[in-house]
Amino acid sequence: MGGIGKTALAQLIYNDRRIQTHFSKTIWVCASDPFDQTKIARAILGDLDPDSLMSLKTPTLQSVLSKISEKLTREKFLFVFDDVWTDRDQDWEPLKVAFKYGMPGSCILVTTRKESVARRLESPHVVPLQLLPDEMCWLILSQKAFSGRSQASREILEDTGREIAKKCKGLPLAAKTIGGLLQDKQGREEWQNVLNNVIWKSSFAHEIFSPLLLSYYDLPSPIRQCLSYCAIFPNSFTIYKDELIQCWMAQGYLNSDDNRRRELKGEEYFKYLATRSFFQDFEKDTSGSIISCKMHDMVHEFVHFLAEHRFVTEVVPRNSTLDLSSKRVRHLRLVIPSWDASPLPICLIEKLRSLVVVSFDETSDDALQDLLSRSKLLRFLEFDWLHLRPEQIAGGMENLIHLRYLSLISCSGLENLPESVCELINLQSLNLRDCLDLKKLAVGMGKLINLRYLCIKECPRLSYYPKGIRHLTSLTRLSGIKMRVDQSDGIEFSIGDLENLDLLGGNLCVELIGDALNWAEANRAKLHNKIHLKRTDIWICSPNIKKEEVLKALNPPSTLLVELFDYQKWLPFNEARIQRMKIKEKNRVAFKVARLVHRAALQFIADCSSGEESSFFSYD
Repeated sequence: MGGIGKTALAQLIYNDRRIQTHFSKTIWVCASDPFDQTKIARAILGDLDPDSLMSLKTPTLQSVLSKISEKLTREKFLFVFDDVWTDRDQDWEPLKVAFKYGMPGSCILVTTRKESVARRLESPHVVPLQLLPDEMCWLILSQKAFSGRSQASREILEDTGREIAKKCKGLPLAAKTIGGLLQDKQGREEWQNVLNNVIWKSSFAHEIFSPLLLSYYDLPSPIRQCLSYCAIFPNSFTIYKDELIQCWMAQGYLNSDDNRRRELKGEEYFKYLATRSFFQDFEKDTSGSIISCKMHDMVHEFVHFLAEHRFVTEVVPRNSTLDLSSKRVRHLRLVIPSWDASPLPICLIEKLRSLVVVSFDETSDDALQDLLSRSKLLRFLEFDWLHLRPEQIAGGMENLIHLRYLSLISCSGLENLPESVCELINLQSLNLRDCLDLKKLAVGMGKLINLRYLCIKECPRLSYYPKGIRHLTSLTRLSGIKMRVDQSDGIEFSIGDLENLDLLGGNLCVELIGDALNWAEANRAKLHNKIHLKRTDIWICSPNIKKEEVLKALNPPSTLLVELFDYQKWLPFNEARIQRMKIKEKNRVAFKVARLVHRAALQFIADCSSGEESSFFSYD
């Protein structure tokens, strides 16, 4: 059953100190449906030896498996395959052959909901997890429900709590979820209302859905909307907290008269959902703030159940039509293997509010223009892994007058941000994370007066930051920016241009460039007015600038934590960033090569089927 604790138990084993020291290599792979042999093999080789993976010019399944076999001859490994669904021999057979080369004592641990998977894998030890006894469910539930309560309060509520624990029917995820719900219930009467709720008697596809639904209906209405929106993410997806909050804001879920209050409300909503166990697997920074999270697969299924047909993920194969007219689709994740069709055959795309486009193929100009020209009501638009030219973006922005969030994550070919983006006056969030080819931001950035979130992390070629950013006084998050410290005039953004950006909050990470420190310019930043900032990391990129002088010139308030990293420490940091860029570029080249080989193979098959002379070998 889902939620019975299979993954949790596997994590306890995997992270145990004795396991980590006993095996020379431990690797965790999420093998959720659909089962992708190549993705799994690449993940394993990438962990065993990243250089070997990068050295493969055409990383086919067989070439990756050959490398794995070679590397495993020197390793006693533990592989964990989590959430396996496939029980087909043809899916597992190539992987099983490669794994036989491991040293004696190597182990493979699989978690699955299907007994047939264990039989197909010929597992010598199968551990069917049993439902927890009521006492154990009570311990899990009470740990959350009684957090911060007095002993007297516990004694009053314990008998009711034990009855509620029985309703969890031995599922730890249910006990954890209901415990989070009861944490906010103060008196015995409120606990009795939970115990006697009619939802317990409802019939759902999964036992776990009843406690999740009970917790869901106890949420305030605005937070329910925010949870439902998470249906746009695929299973096992890493959700970045700040980006999620901006998504909610783009849909109008965080409206407030107070300009600063919207992000704070988003933080409250996220914390509320995390407390109720709708999120898990948190990654935190050094200060303990949450950076990212994931959703349990059963919670993910539950959110899709709530969303009905409003959120869908669709793959558009060649020469097929995606018809949205029979569904109330408002949020679409579109996976496009090929852009050959022009325009994209999608019916009723005009009513979409969110559109995520994922593709490793070369983008078709006509298809992209058609997509953007028909999606006039969009509030959220994300292009993920697309190869885009600036003119392709420029030609489609004029119609997106309602757009609040534009995300161009990991898009290649985009060397400069087109000026037409600056005409999106309602834009609140601009995410350019991992755009490796980006060299220049638009000169007219200052026009985006409603922009609140600007993320330009991991854009190593970006060297020009326009001075117009100083006019973005609504900014609450600014991630990854270089600032000059040697001048106040000119056309490039300088540290003094932070002067009026008083709404900046969270953690601010900047790089200081220039030949010498201009004390007046640094002092003009007025860090003492940035009362919402929690921490500032400053990387000094020049040997001529001393961090002691920077700290004196900035004169930060005692409430602001400022970390300065000098030139010598910056060098390995920058070198590591360059290496990450090279790895991502090699991955991108590998995808392009694989795509060309795939196209050539399809052409070869088509030629053979038609009886014509094959043009397969003409593909370079």
